[in-house]
Amino acid sequence: MRNWSILKNNWDILIIFISYFFLVILIFPYFQFKILGDEISYINIAHAYALGHWANAINGYWSPMYSWLMVPFLIIFGFKPIYGVYISKFISIFIGLFTIFCVRRMSQKLDINKNIERILLFVLVPSITFFVLLYNTPDLLLASLLILYLSILFQRNYADNLKYAVLCGIIGALAFFTKSFAFPFFIITFILFNLIFYFRIKIQIQRKNILKGSILGLTIFLLISGLWIGVIDEKYDKPTISTSGEYNQALVGPEYKVNIMDTGISPIYYKGLIEPPNEDTISIWDEFSYMNLDKWNPFGSWQNMNYELNLIVANIVYSFNITESYLPIAIILLISMVVVAFSKSIKKTSRNNLKYLLLTIFVYTGGYCLITPEWRYLWFIFLLLMISGFYIIDLLNKNNVITVKTRNIMLIFLICTLIFQPILEINYFVNQKDNSYYLSNSLQKEFNINGNLASNSWSTLEIAYYLNSKFYGNITTDNSTLLNQELMKFNIDYYFSWNSTSNYNLSNYHEITNNKIDGLKIYSRK
Repeated sequence: MRNWSILKNNWDILIIFISYFFLVILIFPYFQFKILGDEISYINIAHAYALGHWANAINGYWSPMYSWLMVPFLIIFGFKPIYGVYISKFISIFIGLFTIFCVRRMSQKLDINKNIERILLFVLVPSITFFVLLYNTPDLLLASLLILYLSILFQRNYADNLKYAVLCGIIGALAFFTKSFAFPFFIITFILFNLIFYFRIKIQIQRKNILKGSILGLTIFLLISGLWIGVIDEKYDKPTISTSGEYNQALVGPEYKVNIMDTGISPIYYKGLIEPPNEDTISIWDEFSYMNLDKWNPFGSWQNMNYELNLIVANIVYSFNITESYLPIAIILLISMVVVAFSKSIKKTSRNNLKYLLLTIFVYTGGYCLITPEWRYLWFIFLLLMISGFYIIDLLNKNNVITVKTRNIMLIFLICTLIFQPILEINYFVNQKDNSYYLSNSLQKEFNINGNLASNSWSTLEIAYYLNSKFYGNITTDNSTLLNQELMKFNIDYYFSWNSTSNYNLSNYHEITNNKIDGLKIYSRK
C-alpha cells in the first residue's frame, strides 16, 4: 500500500520519465555511434581506471567524475570501443533523468505552481534528450549538480539548519570532480550568497548559523576537493586545481589567438605528429596537460590587458549569441527577470529569488567569458532561464498582476519557443550521416588496420578509436620525402589522406585502397 501511495503521489514525474525514455529510444539509433574527441578521452580515462592503471588514469585536464561513473560498467562488461561508446551514452541518459529530478526540486523550492512545474518538466524533455544523445560529456551533470546546490542554498529555512551548508559543500565538491570550473564558481557564489543572507537576516541565532554554516560548508568543500587537488599536484609536480584552465588560457592569448575575436587555429592541428603520452591514451587529445604551449599573462603589460578586456567583451557578446541561438527569447527572459525582480507588486521573497538567479547567471557566464565560452558549457544558464521563464509567469499570476487567461497565453508562447529549437536540432542531426563507425569496421575487415595512425585531418581520431589504434595527429605536406621521413620517425603504420589531390610516392609506404573509398587514400607501411 505504501508503494502504491508513492506511485500515486508521483504519477506526474513517472509520466515525464516515461516520455523521456520513449523519446530517447525513438531517436537513439540516429545518435548511437556519434562520438567526438572529448567523449573519447573520458572513455579512455575510464578504461585506464578499470584496468587499474591509476598513474595514467589520473588526468589534470579532464575532470574525473564522468569517467568514474563509467568504470563499474567497463569492469563488468569488459572493454571494446563500441562498449565504451554505449556505456558513455547510457551514463549520459541517466544524467538526463537526474537533471529532470534536480529541476523539479528547484521548482519546488521556488514554490512554482504544481501544474506549471509539470509543464516545465515536459518542455525540458526534448532539450535534455537532444543533449544526452549528442554530447556524452560532463556538462549536463555539472548543470544538474549546480541546480541541486542552488535549490539547497535558496531554501527558506537555510539559516535554520547547518546540514544545508554541509550538503552545499558536498555537492560543490562533486561539481568540482565533474568540471574544474565549479571550484571558483562554488567558492564565489557560496561566500557571496552567505554574505547576502547574513546581512539581510535580522535574527541573531540565524546569523550565527549562517556564519557557522559558511565556514563549515567551505571547509567540507575544500577538504573533499583537496583530495583530488593533492593527487594531480603530485602527478604534475606543481600546485594546480586543473591544467585545463592554464591550457585554454594559453590558447586564447595573443600567441595562438584561438578565440572568437581572431579565430586562430589550435597548435594541435599544425604542430605535426605527437606521440600519445602513455599506453592508455590513444592521442594527445587524452592528455592536453603535456602540450607545451607558450603562456601569457593578461597583467604582464598594458597591451596584454587590453587584449584580455577586448576578449572579455567579445566573449560576452558571443555568450549572448550562443544563448539566443538555442533560446530565441533569452533577452526577453532576462529583461523580464530584472523587471519582476524590482517590481513592488511581487512579494519580497520571490523578488529576492530572481535577484539570486540573475546574480548566479552573471557569475557563471562571467567566469567563462574570461577565457572561452562554448555552447555546451552554458547549459546551466539555459536551464536557469527556462526555470525562470515559468517562475515569472507563475509569480505574475499569483500576485494578481495577470489573469489566468493571460497566464495561459503566456505559457503557450513560452512552451512553443522552448521546444521549437531542440526539435529543429534533433531533426538536423538525425539527418546527418556519421560514417566513422561503419568505415572503421570496413577498414578492419578488408585491410585489418591496426597500430599507429597518422593523417592529414584530426577527424581520423574517431576512426582510430573504433580501430583500437593510436593516433599521432595530422601532418600536411606535398613533399613525399619529408612525409615519409616523419612517418618513419614516429613509427607510423598507416597514413590516412583525406580529399587530397597529392599522389604521394613514399619509399616505405604503399597505397592500399586503390580508390575504393571516395575521398580517402590509406598508405600502409611496407
